[in-house]
Amino acid sequence: MKTKFDGVVKIKKQQVEKLENDIRKINKSILDLNRQIEELKTSLLSFTFPKTGTFSKIKQIKESQNIIKNQIQNLENQIVILQNRKKELLNELKKANIDYEKMKYLQNAEIKKALKEMKLKESREMDEIAILLRNGKIKEKGF
Repeated sequence: MKTKFDGVVKIKKQQVEKLENDIRKINKSILDLNRQIEELKTSLLSFTFPKTGTFSKIKQIKESQNIIKNQIQNLENQIVILQNRKKELLNELKKANIDYEKMKYLQNAEIKKALKEMKLKESREMDEIAILLRNGKIKEKGF
């Protein structure tokens, strides 16, 4: 049954679904970043310092370690940013869900009201038919 709230309910539902998809994308990005961090940490631990050699070789290894540490720090910062955005989206999702539920409630209330009016109209029509039939029988019997 169509109501005046159908379009609004559809739009609100689309908003909720979009926010849910955005949150899923952020969760996936966070997981990907965490995997990258783990890979970088593994490569960081794989460095071994030579027991013999020149100071420049040790300096080169240290620089490589610092580069990896900086990459890890950058990825962790990206994760923090994504987590903050996720919190914002969760708040928006909560509000969007409330709006969606309100519109859905109003839509259902209007449907119930329309059904009640239809039943009442049908009942009146049935009463009218019964009266007409009764009056017709009375005239046939001559009362």
